[in-house]
Amino acid sequence: MQKTLICMSTLLLSGILCRASDFPPKPEQQSAPAPQAQVPSLALSPAVIMVKASPSASSAHVLTITNLTNTRFRFVLEAFDVVIRDGQRVFVPAGETEGGIARSAIFDPPAVDLNPGASAQVKVTLTVPLDPKVRAVAAIFHGLTAFAGKGNLLFTGSLGTLITYNLSDKVDVRVGAPTVNPQTERSNLTISEQLENAGREPAVPKGTLAILRGTGELVGRVAIQPHRLLPGEKFNCAVEYSHNLRPGKYRAMVSFVHEGGLQTNSVEFQIQ
Repeated sequence: MQKTLICMSTLLLSGILCRASDFPPKPEQQSAPAPQAQVPSLALSPAVIMVKASPSASSAHVLTITNLTNTRFRFVLEAFDVVIRDGQRVFVPAGETEGGIARSAIFDPPAVDLNPGASAQVKVTLTVPLDPKVRAVAAIFHGLTAFAGKGNLLFTGSLGTLITYNLSDKVDVRVGAPTVNPQTERSNLTISEQLENAGREPAVPKGTLAILRGTGELVGRVAIQPHRLLPGEKFNCAVEYSHNLRPGKYRAMVSFVHEGGLQTNSVEFQIQ
């Protein structure tokens, strides 16, 4: 049986085996730390390309793949339209989506043989149709080289770069009302909000969680890392506040900034 692993950006081919020598010696025996061995992997850059374009416009992008394993790999290049169904991403083969961009993909070269320790570059050229219906393409290095897994399983490794397209300024990210999962002896306070890209263009919202006392005094802040949303995509953003709060009344304020502007919501809660 053969399975394919697809990873956007990097695929690790082996884990790290922990041995007794991996643990530091006692203080009186310590010496200068030895350099850690690199985990065998395949790497592809860039992981994401953001394009501002218009219908019928073409753009070319150079992708670099590096083989940090001891195995020779062969890849063929493929393009998929990335569409959203039921709020989730689905990869659709080129030519199967109305108004898709992937069908225009031209890879140069169309296949790559990669020796251990070597890197290779591939140029992909894409053209936006006159009436585009999608806003993202995945350029995939589809691995043809099989390697052994557990039991009788064989795996092939595939890597991809996500290419997104903004064709207008119509960005609309909707942020749901925040909910509170209180802190316990075993878990941190967590504030959650549902994000949905209700616009026509990709967006990358990022934000801040601020915890205030009932009197308005700031207790602490947590940065919310950027998260890419394609049109129609949904994401449940859950943010932990890692510091223990004393009993009392508090307010959580969650602010998101994105291409469409700034949005702030708040919710009150109490620590018993």
